[in-house]
Amino acid sequence: MRILLGIPVRMASTRFPGKPLCDISGMSMVEHVYKRCALSRYATDLFVAACDDEVRTHVEGFGGKVIMTDPSVPRAGLRVATAAEDYNLDKDDIVVVIQGDEPLVHPDMIDLAIKPLLEEKDVFVSNLCRKIEVDEWEDPAEIKVVCDMDMNAMYMSRSPIPSTAHEEARCDWWKQVCIMPFRWHFMQKFNHELEESPLELQESVEMLRAMQHGYKVRMVPSGYMSKSVDTEEDRLAVEKMMANDPVYPKYRG
Repeated sequence: MRILLGIPVRMASTRFPGKPLCDISGMSMVEHVYKRCALSRYATDLFVAACDDEVRTHVEGFGGKVIMTDPSVPRAGLRVATAAEDYNLDKDDIVVVIQGDEPLVHPDMIDLAIKPLLEEKDVFVSNLCRKIEVDEWEDPAEIKVVCDMDMNAMYMSRSPIPSTAHEEARCDWWKQVCIMPFRWHFMQKFNHELEESPLELQESVEMLRAMQHGYKVRMVPSGYMSKSVDTEEDRLAVEKMMANDPVYPKYRG
């Protein structure tokens, strides 16, 4: 079985243009993500799915693999799926979408997310999740998720869910962490056959497409901290966190 890790990046970020190449502790963000992904125990292939020549030049310069995609591809997951078509994949091979703006991603997070697809044939897609912090509860950038008793997602929202009507907590509160492994046959179906669903469009949460079409999304709890970079303030915060990060010394040279 092949397990591909795909990192979608583009320079034209609305909130932080050029962020894949922004400097964090003397290394570009995309290089941090790439080199941390390369430490995954399960991965057999790794690539950046890009649409900008400067990204290609930069990634190839540090020895990474790049697959170029059309700039008009609208979504990160679709960009990875399009790039993965360069491989001759079997239907049960696994393709993992790893966001290119997560420079603190831990390789164990990737392996945790992949594990259900290795152990259960009827799991077609999984996502990491983490218990939510108090200051993230009302942040629409954080996708909250409620799960059934088997940790399959029941619903995702950018609004605070589940209810806080009771003063004491009666369940765990989770947020989505955007590491998304797909079986290849389901990645193709998801991107090319399943229509965008009303709830997906309402919430701006892509995984709701699978759920509203009747497919399970397995959530995998993780205790690892990560932080996405969407602003200069985020970049500075990550740079401070990187100083004490246990993974960074393994690849900084």
